[in-house]
Amino acid sequence: MGSSRGMDNSSKCSSVPQATPPPGPAGNPKLQEALSQVDMLQGEQVYFTLQADGFFIGANPFLKLMAAITAFMVALTGGHIRIFLVVTNQRLIVLKSTQVWCGCGRMKAIHAIALAGVKEVGSAKETQLCFVHTRTVQVMSLVQRLNVVVKKLGDQEIRQFVTNLSAVLVAHSNRAGV
Repeated sequence: MGSSRGMDNSSKCSSVPQATPPPGPAGNPKLQEALSQVDMLQGEQVYFTLQADGFFIGANPFLKLMAAITAFMVALTGGHIRIFLVVTNQRLIVLKSTQVWCGCGRMKAIHAIALAGVKEVGSAKETQLCFVHTRTVQVMSLVQRLNVVVKKLGDQEIRQFVTNLSAVLVAHSNRAGV
């Protein structure tokens, strides 16, 4: 009995600095479409994904209402703005796709940031009128700051994203000797 407890404690300690891979992005067809544009590196695994709100113009309830109306009108005309953050064991990938008028104008962008270049990650929540919440995630790299408004996630999921990305960064910095 005593030896099994020792193994349980050591296995718990060894799993602390590593990120827990969540269920893969298989459930979101829009994310799958965006990821099909990315060539994954050898041995690369997706740890966590997050969808951002491309129509955000402010935390004020009236600005959020205007953004929702704009998003509805753009969707009605066959357009979209999709932003995804994808955390892997080797890099942070930012995927952005925009389309207007049923594809008359399209843009797809892929930005990859090496984990060694990511220095800081955090989140914030702003509440207006006691019930209108805006949740953001910030990622600071060596050369830029990425600040995105999170779409369709609660506090716990955002906390899990920040924790997982932090664990990946810590594990990577330990391997790199930083």
